[in-house]
Amino acid sequence: MTYVIAEPCIGEKNGACVDVCPAACIHTTPDAPQNYIDPAVCIECEQCVLVCPVDAVFLDKDLPEEWRPFEAINAAFFHANKPVSSLELEDATRMIAAVSDYASRAGLIVAAVVLNRDGEVLSTTSSEQSSLGEAERKAYTALMYGVATHELKPGGRPLWRQVDEIDAGQVLLTPGGYPIIEGVDTLGAVGVACGSPREDMLCCQAAVGARLAAQAH
Repeated sequence: MTYVIAEPCIGEKNGACVDVCPAACIHTTPDAPQNYIDPAVCIECEQCVLVCPVDAVFLDKDLPEEWRPFEAINAAFFHANKPVSSLELEDATRMIAAVSDYASRAGLIVAAVVLNRDGEVLSTTSSEQSSLGEAERKAYTALMYGVATHELKPGGRPLWRQVDEIDAGQVLLTPGGYPIIEGVDTLGAVGVACGSPREDMLCCQAAVGARLAAQAH
């Protein structure tokens, strides 16, 4: 459960709730009409309820029916104002190096591509263009659908994007594409081609593992 700030706050924007919130989950902007509670951070402590001068705060399950849309309004504020994250060149370079290292130890020659969240190529292995094109399509597919390509089936739907955002001509439903996901955000993707399906997947896993290891430090 989470607390939700509803319509009585509009025009009031009293800061008492912000001051008492131990989780620092209540925010607004100068041009926003009210305060908002981040549902991902709220700890249900009730402090905001106790100090609100206009009785604008409710547990989500107790929202009056006419104010039910405010649950989505609170969540949407944080989605819209959240910094957009993406893979960076440093991430991509590390991931490609991990693929190359694994492929070398396994006696493989593979092509690999890392894309950022916008589908832009950040880094590649040096290989023939046709192989890189296949690797890029796998990465694109994983990026757009939000799941590894070996898990996709024809007719499957993307997790977070709209179907009309996807270029069907770029989709390749074969193993060797992995998304890079943080929370509910897809930050980018890696695609590998030229090995067997299992080998391409293991190369992708090496790339993902290298990024996770770097994040852990």
